[in-house]
Amino acid sequence: MGKLKGGKLVGRRPVALSEWRFVSDDEDVAERVSALFGGRVVVSPDDEARDPFDVETTTAAVEVVIESADALRSRMALYGQAGPIHVCDGAYYVTGHPAEDKVGQACGCPRSLADRKADSKAGTGPRPDISLKFRLADAPDLGYFLFTTGSWSLVNDLAEIERGLEAAPVRAVLRLELVEYTTKKGREVSYTRPVIEIKGTA
Repeated sequence: MGKLKGGKLVGRRPVALSEWRFVSDDEDVAERVSALFGGRVVVSPDDEARDPFDVETTTAAVEVVIESADALRSRMALYGQAGPIHVCDGAYYVTGHPAEDKVGQACGCPRSLADRKADSKAGTGPRPDISLKFRLADAPDLGYFLFTTGSWSLVNDLAEIERGLEAAPVRAVLRLELVEYTTKKGREVSYTRPVIEIKGTA
């Protein structure tokens, strides 16, 4: 299995990318990805890297096949040094929460997304923990890839994505989309957000 990423670490600082990046523990998989999506295979200098073969592609859109609704996992999670300390769906604790007897009970998170973001930024509340397992539409023989993200903007799209996955297996496009706008105070803002667009049955 390989992983699809929308960013990388430069030193200890996370940096968003405008084109997709793949990492894998299999050099042959990385070479095939490079041939499909551009970029070259770079080997991590870290001898203990789990996925040492890295490809920063030249594409912002990747066509994929999602085989089942279960391939998408969406939850809110707050991690401590030893692992997750709060796992919920925004209203109730869900599977993965460390206190199993609390699963199904109210989690206490605020209702508004803005308040949840504020709590997360302060380190007192969970943030989105979204993952998607898929195959590449043009190379399904390469096996499964995993995309994980903590994107707040993707949270607003989840209901539509989940409805689309009811028809799984489906074809979809994973895209990095540039968002630019000017705030009311005149500050220019730009960021890249991940988009999962369901195209139809596979």
